[in-house]
Amino acid sequence: MVIGSVLAGTSAAHATTATATKIPEHFLLTERAAAEGSVVMDEEWWEISDNLSRRLEFNPCRSKGKPRDGRVAMRTITYLTSAPSGVSEQLVLYRDARSAQAAFRKLRADLARCSKPAVAERDRFGYVGKPSRVGDEARSVAGYDYDAHGRRLAQSDDLAVVGRRGAALFLYTANARGRGAKKEITGQARKMAKKVCGLPKVCGKKTGSR
Repeated sequence: MVIGSVLAGTSAAHATTATATKIPEHFLLTERAAAEGSVVMDEEWWEISDNLSRRLEFNPCRSKGKPRDGRVAMRTITYLTSAPSGVSEQLVLYRDARSAQAAFRKLRADLARCSKPAVAERDRFGYVGKPSRVGDEARSVAGYDYDAHGRRLAQSDDLAVVGRRGAALFLYTANARGRGAKKEITGQARKMAKKVCGLPKVCGKKTGSR
């Protein structure tokens, strides 16, 4: 699974952060299912993490550096199965809309830089992102396999929707989840784009563009 940094560098579930801004318990869309869901040994795994230094679940350049982008609160939920397949939900709150906009702009630049044929030629894998009408700005992303000459072949099972609303960035990813996965994660992103405005100081005047 290429999308995400699943089970890497996490803290205990719902660890208390040192920041004043917090994400309420059960705020994420999949959080109750994750908290109540059973874990089947060697078959499926749920994880909830409030680790503020965790990398974004969609990480097209596979960056490994510690993020320093103005985030003040973060929650990541991942679900994996031995199939293998998986999904993730991630909400990142920034100190202001400008910082969130900069984080989204960097992610969009990484998507363009690390999905060029020259890059895909080495890994035989790359991403294609398209604008999505979610929140203030968003991208819908699909992974593709490439041949030895960098030509795009079939679409893979790696999908992501990355959106921003005000001072919040939210990410939904899916891997090998079937034909309805794109519709599902897009719907989740739309719900979160509305829900984040219930948090203090997140939504204000729109910035950026779709």
